[in-house]
Amino acid sequence: MLMQGDIWSFLFFVLLFIFGPKLYMWQMMYKLETDMKKLEGYAKKAESILLKRVSAKPTKEMRDKLTHFMDFFITEPVNLDPAGIINKLDFVINESERKFEEFALELDPKMKKDAIPNVMMGMKGAFGAMQIFKIVRHFIIMTKKTNNLQFAMILQMQLPMLMKIAKAQVKATRALANGIPIGDTIGPLIAASFKTKDGTEIVKDVVMSEEKIEGKKVFVMKSKGPESRLGQQGEGVKRVIAKHKIDYIIAIDAAAKMEGEKTGSVAEGVGVPMGGVGVQRFKIEESITDKKIPVDAIIIKQGFVEASIPMKKSIFDSIGPARDLVSKYVKKSKAKNILLVGVGNTAGAGNTKATVKTSADLLSKDWAAYAKKKKEEADKKKTWWKGGSASK
Repeated sequence: MLMQGDIWSFLFFVLLFIFGPKLYMWQMMYKLETDMKKLEGYAKKAESILLKRVSAKPTKEMRDKLTHFMDFFITEPVNLDPAGIINKLDFVINESERKFEEFALELDPKMKKDAIPNVMMGMKGAFGAMQIFKIVRHFIIMTKKTNNLQFAMILQMQLPMLMKIAKAQVKATRALANGIPIGDTIGPLIAASFKTKDGTEIVKDVVMSEEKIEGKKVFVMKSKGPESRLGQQGEGVKRVIAKHKIDYIIAIDAAAKMEGEKTGSVAEGVGVPMGGVGVQRFKIEESITDKKIPVDAIIIKQGFVEASIPMKKSIFDSIGPARDLVSKYVKKSKAKNILLVGVGNTAGAGNTKATVKTSADLLSKDWAAYAKKKKEEADKKKTWWKGGSASK
């Protein structure tokens, strides 16, 4: 005969078998919905930052227009026949830039010309935060409708990374909308440190000047600053190669680091270190391949989040080592016409070496905030360790 304790154990096991998955699902959904509300808060905060950049007192009409624009989409061109896909992508991207500019002016028709690029880039940051929220909301609602435990588990595993990215997008919105250098600005900043003059705008939003480095003639190119711009650098390099018969290129850009690597460390390589969808990179690679032009690459390592938030001091401090490498490359090169390209978003980076200090000044508050946070984290670990020792 079964003992009373055995019966209760059996009943408990049956109830756990029936209701356990439901309790687990409820617990996960509660956590997912809590995080979704945080993501919505990030998206709204990014929008608020952008609107305050446009106007000290944003109107309801402005808020409604921005909310409407958050549904903006870009239709990718057909790629069944890959021939000509780069030109199609180039056209679509240029059209999207036109649309962003139009919308920036819709928010404020009297907006100053030099403020438009910052607002456009700020819109992209806010758009990114909103899209993360919408995607997570979509999958949470789908999970609730289908009562699918697998959906919930997959989303729960991905959410910490998505939360980190969304939080970074808020910081990116503030930096880009206000022309503060971000991690990705390091390439243009290093290029600017070699420029003694603004130079000429060779293509839309890209400037170049002829400089002397190690006694040799070097063409230095970057996106036009200090506003937040990427520029058509691929097209710019293509034209400079054709006009000045470039026979050696040095390219500098930010690049993702692996966990355990030091932020701001400098690495050397070859090839074109340029991210994005690949249109501008394709144009450069096509030009250098046809003419067999060697390309030395310098990258400044940083996390993917660090690349979009206000530049950390450890990244800014890489300017010196990177400059030394550029000088070394130029000095030992036998090329007659050298091109130095600073790749990346030029937010807060002017067009001459005189503006590098201005970039540092723009970052001073963020550096102080980073240092304070780092100290608080160190103190927290120290307190925890002492508490753990005391308890033993």
